[in-house]
Amino acid sequence: MFETYEAARLPMLPSFGQSTTRWAFVAQSTNREWFYVTHEYFQDGDPEYVCAQQFLIPDVIGLMSLVKSDSDSAFVSRVQLVSPGWLNGTDEWRMEPLKRLLAIPGEDGSKYVYEVASGSTYPVSLTNASQTARKIIWPIR
Repeated sequence: MFETYEAARLPMLPSFGQSTTRWAFVAQSTNREWFYVTHEYFQDGDPEYVCAQQFLIPDVIGLMSLVKSDSDSAFVSRVQLVSPGWLNGTDEWRMEPLKRLLAIPGEDGSKYVYEVASGSTYPVSLTNASQTARKIIWPIR
C-alpha cells in the first residue's frame, strides 16, 4: 500500500486539471512487491496521437482492475514487477518487465507467481507448484 503525507503535497499547476493532486513523494507501508504500469491512450480517440501515463499499483487486484478496463483506445501496454530482495532472491529491490502473472488458487486465497522477462520466476517456492492449478492472468489473451 502506498501512502503519503500532507507535507508532500505540491502546489497546483495551471496546466494540470483541478481533479488531480500532485505529490513530491509517496511511501510504501509494507515490504511487498508492487507494479510500475504504463497505460497508453489515444488523445481524442486518434491512434496517431498516443499518450502514456505511468501508474504505481500496490497489488494484483489493483493491477487487474486497470487491465480489465482496457478498451480499443486505452490499454495497459507494459507492466514491470518491482520486487523486494526477499521475493527475488537477492539483497536488493529489482524492477523487471513482467512476462506472465499466474494465480494459484488455494483455501486461503490465491497466491501469485511472477515470471519476468529474464526467465526468472518469483517466488521460487511456488515455481514447482502444480501446473494444472495455475491460471495465467497476465497477459490477458
